[in-house]
Amino acid sequence: MSKLGQLDRIDAFEFAHHLCLQGSGTNPSLGWTNWFSAIESMPNTYEFLQEPPVGTVLPVAMPFQITGAFASNGVKEVVVRHLVKGKPIDVRVAVRPISRLEEEAITSLMPSSVRAYLRYKAADRTLPRDGASFSMRLGSVDIPFAGSTWNDPPRALRHVLHLGVDALWSSVAEIERAILDAFRRGMVAAHLETVLTPTGWPYGPQPFHDAIEACLQAILRERLVSVRVTTTSHCLEVEPPLAPVHYLRSMSPPLPAPV
Repeated sequence: MSKLGQLDRIDAFEFAHHLCLQGSGTNPSLGWTNWFSAIESMPNTYEFLQEPPVGTVLPVAMPFQITGAFASNGVKEVVVRHLVKGKPIDVRVAVRPISRLEEEAITSLMPSSVRAYLRYKAADRTLPRDGASFSMRLGSVDIPFAGSTWNDPPRALRHVLHLGVDALWSSVAEIERAILDAFRRGMVAAHLETVLTPTGWPYGPQPFHDAIEACLQAILRERLVSVRVTTTSHCLEVEPPLAPVHYLRSMSPPLPAPV
């Protein structure tokens, strides 16, 4: 259950026509989730929310730093609500230009498609406002011994690979055609084939992500917004052994035949 949290420091700056809120503080234990959220009923007002861990809690104080990005309307000041000595307090925070080091740090975390979109098209008001998102499951790979337990040492861990593409197209079919075109070009299919093998998985999906992102940038150009390659993982369930079947021989005398 989310609740209002406390921050030791709050900062706000503009990046690529977006408002970035940055906060830092300390969690009392491991496992906490921290984020900024816009208060819809109050323009230019945000709140810092937390969610405590569920289950086993290790009481290890852990410093944290978070950054939230929101659409910007060019205001010079925003309000951030958080707890101060256990009470909700609204803090006015001035919005400043981003520093060079901050910009380099943020852009280093972004895929190239997102960087290109923000750099060239985020402020272009002539772009169509409608877009489409396409997602699909690419396949899975089982890694033997990666999900081992005391009663099943060779138990496998299954990784499932997913692809998501956002583009400024009104039809999902256009994105799907671009993806099929990308698989016909160069090394995209080869990288996917490699990552979906136990020997190729240790290198991760990044080479495949870079290859398909580069191809889609060449095909969709300024209409490409983002390319996401994500994975979900779970240990394969252990099949319970079959219960032994016992055949009991009756020791009673046979019934007399009907007369």
